[in-house]
Amino acid sequence: MLANSYRAAAAATFDEFNRSRQTGGGLRFELVSLDDQSQPERTTANVMRLGAEQGVHALFGFVGEGADRAGAMAAAAVGLPYIAPVSGAVELRSSRRPGTFVFRASHADEIRYIANHAELIGLTRLALVYELTFLGLEMRNTMLDLLDAGRRTDVILATIDTAGSAYTVPGAVATIMSNQPQAIVLGSNDVASAAFVKAVRLAGFKGYLYALSSVGSQGLAGRLDKLVSGISVTQVVPFPLSDSLTVSRNHRTFCARNGIEPTLHTMEGWIGAALLIEAMKRARGTQPSAIAEALASAPAHDFGGYFAQWYASRPNPKAPVSLTFYDRDGRLRA
Repeated sequence: MLANSYRAAAAATFDEFNRSRQTGGGLRFELVSLDDQSQPERTTANVMRLGAEQGVHALFGFVGEGADRAGAMAAAAVGLPYIAPVSGAVELRSSRRPGTFVFRASHADEIRYIANHAELIGLTRLALVYELTFLGLEMRNTMLDLLDAGRRTDVILATIDTAGSAYTVPGAVATIMSNQPQAIVLGSNDVASAAFVKAVRLAGFKGYLYALSSVGSQGLAGRLDKLVSGISVTQVVPFPLSDSLTVSRNHRTFCARNGIEPTLHTMEGWIGAALLIEAMKRARGTQPSAIAEALASAPAHDFGGYFAQWYASRPNPKAPVSLTFYDRDGRLRA
């Protein structure tokens, strides 16, 4: 669902630009897609195939588990820019992954935003539930960094497996309940997070629940039903249904033109594709090196009160994060 929504918005953005240039010639975009079924080894194979057989000039908008690391590693191996992966991985924003270009905030940015919000409303004891994957360990490290920076005097850490199984959830719940945090950050996938929320609520936890965008904006509502009410979710792109944001109104107009239902995923696909188009207008060619140079030097673009810019091999110092929440009807609200 996420990948399809993202691709539909990106493809429509490229198509609109191509139609606007029908009589002028020059720069055009073609989006070639292969399904990796969220299997990183297939991501790697698809990158090799796109580079060798399809002759693509760059890799854009990877979604799923392969987007976090496998796609970037394979892109470097074939010498192609890796653009706008739908991932909050901190590693993609470091010197370890040169040639990767992102505009959205990282998981670390989201966790720091949550910590700030919790502090503002007087919550001093914060917990993180995460998986023992490289993404989960990045989140754990961010929480520990809050301790090192003196931002927190206590952080509770609990791990669960990716399935949210009975082998790990009870232990995580026991850790949480025995340490009595005032708020819990959900950093595992939506399946595992939903299993944990059900179990910890059953155990009597009455505190706050925060979910990262990669968790709460996907299948959490469908898995939790009424239990999703009140969960706060960080967002790394503007909320598409807002009436107060010009960027949101512009996005809904774009979606209406193209028969697309506006969501957070279509918002991200639209911004990423439009930002790539703006950068490529200044490019000196379509060779991978020219694309990378154009992205690295591109200025921020105003989407209507929301400014986005490409960042390569370093964190985005201006990456915005916002907070939404699930209402009693299970709908996300700004």
